[in-house]
Amino acid sequence: MAAPLAAASPLPDLSPEAAIEEFLNYLKRPLRLLVAVSGGSDSLGLLLLLKQAIEKQNAPHRHSLAAATIDHGLRAEAADEARSVAQLSARLGIPHRIECWHGIKPQTGLSAAAREARYRLLANAAKVMGADVLVTGHTLDDQIETIAMRAARSVESALGLAGMAPATLYANHLWILRPLLRTRRAAIRSYLEECGQSWIEDPSNEDTHYERVRTRQSAPTATALAIAQAASHRRSLTAAAAAWLESHAKAGPGPLVTLVLDHADEAAAEPAKLALASLIAALGGKPHRPGAASLDRLSVALAKASDFRLTLAGTLIVRRRDQLFLVRERRGLLPLLLAPGSRGIFDGRYTVLNESSGEITIAAGPASTVDPALPGATRAALAGTGPQLLDRHGTSRQVDVEITVKPRLSLYADFMPCFDQPLADAIARLIGVEPGPSCPI
Repeated sequence: MAAPLAAASPLPDLSPEAAIEEFLNYLKRPLRLLVAVSGGSDSLGLLLLLKQAIEKQNAPHRHSLAAATIDHGLRAEAADEARSVAQLSARLGIPHRIECWHGIKPQTGLSAAAREARYRLLANAAKVMGADVLVTGHTLDDQIETIAMRAARSVESALGLAGMAPATLYANHLWILRPLLRTRRAAIRSYLEECGQSWIEDPSNEDTHYERVRTRQSAPTATALAIAQAASHRRSLTAAAAAWLESHAKAGPGPLVTLVLDHADEAAAEPAKLALASLIAALGGKPHRPGAASLDRLSVALAKASDFRLTLAGTLIVRRRDQLFLVRERRGLLPLLLAPGSRGIFDGRYTVLNESSGEITIAAGPASTVDPALPGATRAALAGTGPQLLDRHGTSRQVDVEITVKPRLSLYADFMPCFDQPLADAIARLIGVEPGPSCPI
């Protein structure tokens, strides 16, 4: 079970300077750091702290800085604020880039859409500016709010109570680093005041329309020690889940995973349950694990120690004696049409790039190999769930060098916290996904 949100002996908060010194010491090699700077106190403090600390380094090869500001286009003042950050960056001698979120904004789910756009634009800035990693100014205050929001809609043992990870892999290629997660916002503001640096107050931070603002105003509490204990629990749990998969799972043939259950009760253990839930999501092309009620159905079926057939989150699960066969179920498989030069996602499970001169269609088709010894339901699913390339007449054709089809790990395709890297890597190996870059800290 995860550690509670209260603890008797608090882990001391880190001063802004100590947090940045610790962060730079933990980096494995000199990197180009892209700092996400909104103009608020946290991100401005991060930028100044990093510049100050890097300039003090005596190493022949030092870290370098770049900065980026996202103009979401949601407030009239946003463009001026972005330009003010650009001017400050120029005075500091730090390259800066403004990225704008263009287009019509959604009427519902605006916060989630803005977050998605923000990281997409920051990733583009990192690519353009040659940055190795993205660094953000999330503080201990943000961490406590995040945990409180997750706790309000979850249970105490939920993985989310570990809070934000100090490092998260975005889109399988860019690490997001958060060096200030043990530092209070008030301490950062005191540092800025000592530097004579003002900051921008975003009025949306007082708008109770947003869940985070309501949570902040409720004054949630959690100690750094409790957060660290929850993070440690999550790391241990995901490592154990990865080890369970490594010892029990076998890939193929085709998009199939077979699990061997050595003991009747082992699948009920917490690591095995997490491994199964994560694998089910990945094979079904889903971005989230099945809900608690669905997983309870699976636990009940497994406890009976008899053969069964069950579908969860788009994954067909068939038990025969001591083996579980998991494969994408044969329903809800929509075709993907791709124009020349475009990229798309088929069924959440495959990334497709069309570099040909014509439009293509990817539809469900048979796996290249189907073992006749497999259960009938599993064979039937394999006969119609793999990616198949069709020409404009609807006839199956071979994938050529101009068309790339790669497996995709849907559960971690957008964000993969460093807590979960062992488990993500174990699943990636099973389904043939290329591993992302190793964590830089």
